Amino acid sequence: MKQSPLLLIISLLFTLCTTASAQPSKWFKKARKAQLSIITYDASGQMLRSTNGFFIDESGIALTDYSSFRGAVRAVAIDESGKEWPVSAIAGANSLYDVVKIKVDIKKCAALTIAATPAAAGAQAYVMPYVSSKAGAPTIATIDKVETFNERYAQYSLPIRVPERSASCPVMNEAGEVLGLLQMAVGNEERSYAISAAYACDLSVTALSATMNDYRELPIRKTLPAEADQASSFIYLTGTRDTALYLAYVDDFIAAFPDETSGYTMRAEMLTDKGDYTAADAAWEAALKAKANAQEILYSRARSTYGAVQSGRQLPEAWTLDRAMTDIDAASAEEPSPVYTALKGHILYAKKDYAGACNAFVEVNKSSMRDASYFLYASQCQQMLGDTTAVLALQDSAVACFTKPYVEAAAPSLLMRAQTHLAMGHYRLGVVDLIDYEHLKRDQLNANFYYQREQAELKCRMFQQALTDIEQAVRMEPREPLFQAEAAALYYRFNMNDEAVAAARKAIALDDSFADAYRILGLSLRAKGDERAAVEAFDKAISLGDELAKTIKEKK
Repeated sequence: MKQSPLLLIISLLFTLCTTASAQPSKWFKKARKAQLSIITYDASGQMLRSTNGFFIDESGIALTDYSSFRGAVRAVAIDESGKEWPVSAIAGANSLYDVVKIKVDIKKCAALTIAATPAAAGAQAYVMPYVSSKAGAPTIATIDKVETFNERYAQYSLPIRVPERSASCPVMNEAGEVLGLLQMAVGNEERSYAISAAYACDLSVTALSATMNDYRELPIRKTLPAEADQASSFIYLTGTRDTALYLAYVDDFIAAFPDETSGYTMRAEMLTDKGDYTAADAAWEAALKAKANAQEILYSRARSTYGAVQSGRQLPEAWTLDRAMTDIDAASAEEPSPVYTALKGHILYAKKDYAGACNAFVEVNKSSMRDASYFLYASQCQQMLGDTTAVLALQDSAVACFTKPYVEAAAPSLLMRAQTHLAMGHYRLGVVDLIDYEHLKRDQLNANFYYQREQAELKCRMFQQALTDIEQAVRMEPREPLFQAEAAALYYRFNMNDEAVAAARKAIALDDSFADAYRILGLSLRAKGDERAAVEAFDKAISLGDELAKTIKEKK
């Protein structure tokens, strides 16, 4: 019997629908085992959000949405059977695409396979129901739009709207491979989206992740980068003051890179900072037994011991400068390094062996670590030994490390050399260094700097510069009587008697027991021809014990 065209079409449609609904049965139950319900919690233990996710690796790597983890300090993952595991770390994150890769603390699990190639527009997609749903099959839709981002990842558009509870459920292809994570449309749009699971899978933690807001907004600890140098940099850049979190990162580092010295030294140095000296010593000993880089372990212990002694804290008997010296000598014997020599210099200085410390700092400057700071350290040693000529020579070498126009790094060398010149009576040379120093640190200078330079300028008869500096000091600290009196004295020297009287009276108003201010006031008033008022000022200065005022009064 010949079949009608209408019945043939109906039969064909029925066959296609049956095939479409039956196709997922091959992989649906297996895929369900990889799905998760995820709950996040805040610091008080209150639930923040509930969402979905799915495993993509049998070791417990799963994908879910970023927004559910923002601000969460803890999270758990629950499978379809109700078993619960803690989320131990963030393995990758991107807030823009609202995806996060997490590590679930599970030994082995069922996992979805990520599609090797993106699906094309017109292909069928299968939206898996959320974990607690009783649905026995996925929701089927035809992908009507595919947008590419980052050159090789896809964002899919589906002409269906599914319940919000389905957010972050996997979207599959006909072969049962996962294409993406389901994302809800904004507003009342009858549409859903899926962001590439391959993109989320490729997210990873790098050293710079420690500085990125996407990771800083997720308090849960992160997995370490795969390379040792990146991992140690990540730990450093986190800047965490949470001892437990820091030590957890260090434990992860040691487990991942057992032959890397830095893991052991990070642990020991953190324990030292915490004041747990016994545990710190145990960490260094464990490092030495682990056949790590011996000289670096010894250097770490020497540096930490030195720092702890310098801090003045109560320490175990073994924590002495002598131990630090023994360790740094042993490190140098293993493999000489200017870094070790520099630390040796600091230890010797702390032991008051100034000659030995000076030699160590001079030795550092014969290496690739040559730097102005080591000339300055050596100059301090010579200062303690009382050799002013050697002090100045070393400070000259420090300044010679820079060329004009000077950069800010030259400032300490210029200031220290200026102070030495002034102490030696080289006032003009000292002033020149202070002028160069001012150009580098102008915004950070205080009134006392200008007062001190004014004093030096007076000694080398640079009176106009001295007046300019004391006026600057007064502007910066108008309520300091010393500066007002000093300005009055200079005004008097320049025959600016009205200004001198005004400044002297300001000094007296700020401190009516300031004998010098009364004497300067008397001199200025006498210069103005007001002898009676001048005598009153001299008498007040004399009553305050100023013998010079008495001599000046009698010289009328």
